[in-house]
Amino acid sequence: MEIVDSHIHLYPGAEVESLAWCTEGHPLQGQHSVEEYLEATKDLRTVSPHKLRGFISIETDRKSHLETEAGWDEPLRELDWIRRVVDGRPRSGEGHTSQHAQMCLGVVLWAPLPSGADALQRYMNRVQDRAGNMLPLVKGFRYLVQDKPPGTMLTGTFIESLRWMGRSGFAFDLGVDARSGGIWQLKEAIEMIETAHDGLPNDQKVRIVINHMCKPDMRSRDHDGNLATEPFTAWKTQMARLASFSHVYMKVSGAFSEMDPLPSEGEQGYWGSEVRDDLVRRTRNWSGQWLGELLTVFGPRRTMFGSDWPMCNAGGGGNRVSWMNWWSMVDGFVKDNLTEEDQAGFWSDNALKAYGCAR
Repeated sequence: MEIVDSHIHLYPGAEVESLAWCTEGHPLQGQHSVEEYLEATKDLRTVSPHKLRGFISIETDRKSHLETEAGWDEPLRELDWIRRVVDGRPRSGEGHTSQHAQMCLGVVLWAPLPSGADALQRYMNRVQDRAGNMLPLVKGFRYLVQDKPPGTMLTGTFIESLRWMGRSGFAFDLGVDARSGGIWQLKEAIEMIETAHDGLPNDQKVRIVINHMCKPDMRSRDHDGNLATEPFTAWKTQMARLASFSHVYMKVSGAFSEMDPLPSEGEQGYWGSEVRDDLVRRTRNWSGQWLGELLTVFGPRRTMFGSDWPMCNAGGGGNRVSWMNWWSMVDGFVKDNLTEEDQAGFWSDNALKAYGCAR
């Protein structure tokens, strides 16, 4: 069975300074290219018949602004970087080779959605000028709203941009944050989708691919120190509403950023031990309520696997173990709850369908 990792981020060490979130001393400050990704996934071959076919490359939130088109420079520089990966033409030390070129199955770029459809078309013209042979792999765009003020995704220009994307056949990657931002972001996203889809035929409705399970609050405790139930209940209500839109997909990804951190790979006796296996098993059992709810409301045909590499390293134990930790947790749950046909959809086919990739 093939795996398409629907959510990874790649960046070369020489361009780390362009990342909006990567301050001095950040644990993910170094290069994270294809070679590092393959190092993180290499143990899959020894423990599973699953085969990693490739990944969807998601924009990494480079420094940008909307005041002038000069604010597009770093995201377009990121396009140049991903093109080098796809073309198999690395600069010295970038951590990829021509043998890795076929692994990138689709690309989601940053785009200035709040600026409206005219600006988005001008941006797309610049993408077309620079993308070269990579252009057919550009499958969607993302503008993170999880750190933006209320109302950002409900403006007329934002909705206009979503409608442009629907007409043009692109997907929109939606990043909201129920834990750090608040449950209001999910409610606003629902209103955004309703408005963007209103009155349109199905073939013009933009496909929405939601990142990281909407980043639910998987840490809060009650007065007795037990995991609180209220965050799950509030999140569950909004999941049902989001799943009611037929053009909306959900990535089962990013949970390590919302859970209590797992032990690091450097802790004595952790990697490859019964302690590690038991920890993954217990974490899977606990997180099952969240995964189960997503599979219930979205169904097995609109959910997909994503690792959120390398962001998963920060809470998942480090690069040597985090990808495998997440895969192990999800794999155990999926095996217990999906048919073999539905498992194939979850691991690969659903992502290819959502992004319009070759199957």
